[in-house]
Amino acid sequence: MESNKNKSSYHQLKRRSLVLLLVVLSGVSACVALITLANPPKEAKVQPAQPPRVSSTPLVPADYQTSLHLSGVLKPAEQTDIAFELPGKISWLNDAFIEGGIVHKGTLLARLDAFDYQTQLLNKQAELALAKAHLSEQLALADVAKKEWASSPHVTDLALRKPQVASARARLKAAEAQLAQAQKNLSRTHYYAPYDALIAKRDTGLGQVIKAGQPLGQLVNLHYGELHVPVANFDRPFLPQLPASGVTVSASEIRRTGTLTRHTGQLSDTTRMAYYVIRIDDPYALHSDEQPVYFGQFLHAHVAGVTLKNVLKVPQEWVKNDTLWLMNSQHRLVQYPANILRREQSSVLIAAPPHADYQLITHLPDYPQTGMLVRSGADHTQLASKGDKQ
Repeated sequence: MESNKNKSSYHQLKRRSLVLLLVVLSGVSACVALITLANPPKEAKVQPAQPPRVSSTPLVPADYQTSLHLSGVLKPAEQTDIAFELPGKISWLNDAFIEGGIVHKGTLLARLDAFDYQTQLLNKQAELALAKAHLSEQLALADVAKKEWASSPHVTDLALRKPQVASARARLKAAEAQLAQAQKNLSRTHYYAPYDALIAKRDTGLGQVIKAGQPLGQLVNLHYGELHVPVANFDRPFLPQLPASGVTVSASEIRRTGTLTRHTGQLSDTTRMAYYVIRIDDPYALHSDEQPVYFGQFLHAHVAGVTLKNVLKVPQEWVKNDTLWLMNSQHRLVQYPANILRREQSSVLIAAPPHADYQLITHLPDYPQTGMLVRSGADHTQLASKGDKQ
């Protein structure tokens, strides 16, 4: 009986504890609710999205002189085959008359044995003296005949010896011509260099008997040389008016000046490129202190081309699919179809846009779109200024 009472008291005490715990929890929840209502949470501030940053530079149109970088092989402008106009035996050769030798204009290169031609000259001199004497004789006889027939009303030309005098005069002229020919033949036993020349080859020797016109060797004119350079069709519109002086020709440390003179009138069978000629005066520097260039040498040439008006010169990477990106005065992106006039190495020349207040975008965001609002940062780079040359 007592045991049952104890159990009943224990259960009543446990229920009271639970009721008290629920009351405490309810009170705590009420307090928290009151505090929350008294201090509502502050709303988070939403930051506005920033436009993407770009780099830009002002549009600076300028007049730009184009340039062409060409190259080719230096060739002789003139070559002459050496030959005597007369037959004979080679009696003397200049020591400089060897392959690779250089001689100046008027230098005696070779000489024929002149004995036969000197003999002919003496013979023609004698014939001339006889012709003069014969003419004098006929003139004297004609003078006598004129006096003898002075009283005769009818006299013939034969009686006055006019035909004989005319024949003697003709004989004298023939003798003079033959003497001049003999003198000319004697002078032709000497061969002089017709210009400053390089001996390209020699095909004769001392004591050799030759025929008239037989080749003795070959001379190359050193007065000037010609650099033949190929020019692509897309470069030809930018060539200056010919002839164009002031062309810079170079090879390693050598610098010379030439003149772009003409088009050869032919196109290459393989490349279809046109060939032009650059003239270089005194290539072997015989009459100057400049450094020589040699025939067969590969040379580079820089030609100042035509001047393009109102253009932009920009790096190749700024042009995407033949399009330039610009930024207008409202800081929005604009696509401009690039009218590419010429490409020079890593740059392009473009007709300048008509928008003076626009900026040229030098560094784009990842996904550019027409009309996109952007903000400008520091300039990425600058455009080439007027007169900029490569």
